[in-house]
Amino acid sequence: MAELLRSEHCGIQFGGLRALHDISIRIAAGELLGMIGPNGAGKTTFFNLLTGVYRATSGVIFFDEHGLEKLKTFQISHLGMARTFQNIRLFADLTVVDNVLVAFHYQMKSSLGASVVRGEKWRAEEISWHDTARELLQFFGLWERRHELAKNLPYGDQRRLEIVRALATRPKLLLLDEPAAGMNPTEKNQLIGLIRMVHQKFQLAILLIEHDMSVVMSLCPRIIVLDYGEIIAEGTPQEIRNNPKVIEAYLGTAPVNYVTSN
Repeated sequence: MAELLRSEHCGIQFGGLRALHDISIRIAAGELLGMIGPNGAGKTTFFNLLTGVYRATSGVIFFDEHGLEKLKTFQISHLGMARTFQNIRLFADLTVVDNVLVAFHYQMKSSLGASVVRGEKWRAEEISWHDTARELLQFFGLWERRHELAKNLPYGDQRRLEIVRALATRPKLLLLDEPAAGMNPTEKNQLIGLIRMVHQKFQLAILLIEHDMSVVMSLCPRIIVLDYGEIIAEGTPQEIRNNPKVIEAYLGTAPVNYVTSN
């Protein structure tokens, strides 16, 4: 598969604190890659580098052959990168459907004047957006709740809505930041099935970072492990499970036998 994202020797320092060091990874188009590590390992910091929230103090990042070092967050989004957040960031006082529709804003081709007079081109775009929003919400089982305020949704549905909103931007790469955070075991199992369906249906690359190792083990054919801002291991779930450095840094003193599935 063609390479979609490449980071080369990336690092970032905050004053005298080295948060990430020498991070080099490659993600192929359509790949489902997991990144794990203890709390504070630098996983979310790496997402913030990819999306332009932070600027790398060393190394370079390329996405779809575009260098990201000078691009703003919205420009990176326009290239086809979307993310969710560990702490849900929905528009709490907007309805479910409006949370999705707002993601289409940058795709608007009609002029400001056309939107004011609601001309034919503008109406055609709006119909297209509503059709896409309905399709996404139906796929995620949220269409019946489309008129509810986002803040009134159950926690699991809020997580799903955040993924819907990210997909509405039509990304090539979806970044999921600890999507299982705060979920009970039943919700985690549902999430695993949902991510698997999203990957298959939309044929996009997914980079999933998680603290819950069982979620990543169940989903990702390839896993990268961070500890203290550095990559300490990379490989299949079986290789990661039995890697001495991972066992020491993340799992404790003995391997943990997780059941994985393809």
